[in-house]
Amino acid sequence: MQLIIRLLSDLCTCSGDTHNSLVDTDVVYDENGIPYIPAKRIKGCIREVAQEMVELGIADAEMHEIFGKEGQQNSAFSLSNAYIENYEKVTAALKKCHHAELKSPQNVLNQYTYMRTQTAVNSETGTVQENSLRRIRVVKRGLVFTAECNWNRKVSFPELLGQAVSLVKHMGMSRTRGLGLVEMELIGLDKAQKETLESDRWQHVLLDKNQLYDHNQIKYTVRLRSAMICKSTQGNQAATEDYIAGSKILGLIAGALKPEGYSRLLESGEVIVTNGYITNGEERCVPGQISLQKVKDQRYDSNGEMRIKDMLLTDPLEIRDKQMTPANIRYMDHTGTIEDVETEISYHHQRPSDKSVGRATGLDGSSFYQLAAISPGQNFCGYIYAGREQTKQIIEAVEAMGEVRMGYGRSSEFGAVDFTLDSVEKREEEHKIVRRAILTLGADVLLYNDQGMFTTDVRVLEKELCKMTGCRDLHLEKPYIQFNAIGGYNVTWQRRKPAVYALAKGSTFLLHSENGFDMGLLNGKFVGERVTEGFGELLAKEPAESSDVVVKKVRAEKPAERMVEIMSQDTTGILDGLLQKEFEKRLEQAVRENLKNENLFDQKQMDSMNAAIAKLRVLFGTEHSYENMKNEVREIEKESKNSLCTFLIERIDPEEIGKQVEAEMTEAYGSSFKNKLTEERLFKKVYRAYLAELKYLVKTNQKKGDNKE
Repeated sequence: MQLIIRLLSDLCTCSGDTHNSLVDTDVVYDENGIPYIPAKRIKGCIREVAQEMVELGIADAEMHEIFGKEGQQNSAFSLSNAYIENYEKVTAALKKCHHAELKSPQNVLNQYTYMRTQTAVNSETGTVQENSLRRIRVVKRGLVFTAECNWNRKVSFPELLGQAVSLVKHMGMSRTRGLGLVEMELIGLDKAQKETLESDRWQHVLLDKNQLYDHNQIKYTVRLRSAMICKSTQGNQAATEDYIAGSKILGLIAGALKPEGYSRLLESGEVIVTNGYITNGEERCVPGQISLQKVKDQRYDSNGEMRIKDMLLTDPLEIRDKQMTPANIRYMDHTGTIEDVETEISYHHQRPSDKSVGRATGLDGSSFYQLAAISPGQNFCGYIYAGREQTKQIIEAVEAMGEVRMGYGRSSEFGAVDFTLDSVEKREEEHKIVRRAILTLGADVLLYNDQGMFTTDVRVLEKELCKMTGCRDLHLEKPYIQFNAIGGYNVTWQRRKPAVYALAKGSTFLLHSENGFDMGLLNGKFVGERVTEGFGELLAKEPAESSDVVVKKVRAEKPAERMVEIMSQDTTGILDGLLQKEFEKRLEQAVRENLKNENLFDQKQMDSMNAAIAKLRVLFGTEHSYENMKNEVREIEKESKNSLCTFLIERIDPEEIGKQVEAEMTEAYGSSFKNKLTEERLFKKVYRAYLAELKYLVKTNQKKGDNKE
């Protein structure tokens, strides 16, 4: 289904964020500067109307079936953010454009929005209330936004959703002051309900189903189509993890299998689902070693590389007289390329139970809150380890999935993903006897001590490793450790899970044994509790000959296309609009440059300048062309004023200024630029800037004279 939102008036979807002092209330926009309407706002407006329908006795149980009930039932439909028409084409055109200053978010935002200035009036005095001047940014009326809407399950009366949608007439702030008038429509309602459980639209299984083994390693990938909230292990929604926990993937599979199928899956043997970490291309990155350190304030070189130290292998003499600090590498691949996970914060509010109050007050269940999420457009990868029959069950369940949404808030703007099983390989062990190895925890490790209590004692880990390798003299040396609190929230019971401490992923140790041990029994294996959910992953490798580690933050970029080619491919007009705005900005700069010469006017002219400017401003307000204004100046009877006005008006010719700026832009952007302003608009743009600069010049001269006295 598609939800269509037409703006019948200007709209302000308040972001709750302020980036500069020019605007007090800003709209929500993406990293490109394109405004959008968050799904939570849309769904809140639809739910508000649905609640009114319930109060009028139109529907009750049916609405709860569609919208769900807090703590009891999830919403029956999911909704994406609403974006402008041709959003994908606009973002593609902006991505191809390599002129960063031209496509800056603020420039793009100005294509779709403008500023409104407002104030408040004191009801007693009837005058302006002190300190009440405010500027708000609004999205221009006439724009059309579209959002994807999908059913998560079948409902008895799906048409009620369409009715509720059509009754939404206002959204955003200042609804009673002329903003936020909208027309909403849901398209494809009947067809969507029929296709609710059909999976033909979605292709989740890409591997060869006939090539299975007794022990399988299935690679899965999660591609984020929208922001995704992975609540922190403490159950905090104001912070997000920067990876996708194995428990989320396991829960996704369990939901597809249903309780009976999931029980059969676990009864037939152990299934392990690793955490999904950020990818570099097709490669899964792993947590960076905590033992990696750099010299304080060390930077990347011109090649985007930095040589740091692995403190597990570093002789103290190597770093004598150097102040070392943690490198804080979150994830990296086998080549040493660092990958950072991009996150974002969005601001929201919950209105009171009394809907006559249109804002959050902090009372009656209302509040302001923020949500942290992993930004869209990123890919995460992990592995599922399962036997032959288990793999068949998993593939069958995943094939039957429809749209996949994961994480917190997945029925609104968060959690839309593409989930695929990419490949399957035979899980084999590589045996190698070594005396020393570097062990890194690829995931948090939960351990029990002999008293049955959770512990972070490395001696307990050492004992477990000895059992896994069968080596009695295996020791952990030079531990570089971090700890993490593991908790969460049980939605069914509406209670927090007990918090326990674990050895955090990235913790690093040096393993040593005089008799030697099989490193293959550790690398890619799991230790401790809850390994089915991805906890306890181990990464083992042989120590390097040197303590130096070269890390890099370089990405290969495609050669930039020429602007003329990009313009020819852009059917949305966004680049043309940006160039036109840049042209208008440069017109003002050209006028300013023309008046930079301090000796342009003598003192006699400066003394008469105010009167001349006043006359020109009157003519500017009545005339519609440069030629007409020149003719009117010639008709001025007073010779002194006539000569000065003539001098001023001949100083700036709009057509010449326009051609000058066109030439500058053609040279700057490598594409022949033609101004699209009419002769009248060009004249108005240039002379409005010209008269403002002249007025500023006079005031500056007056201040200089006052200072001399």
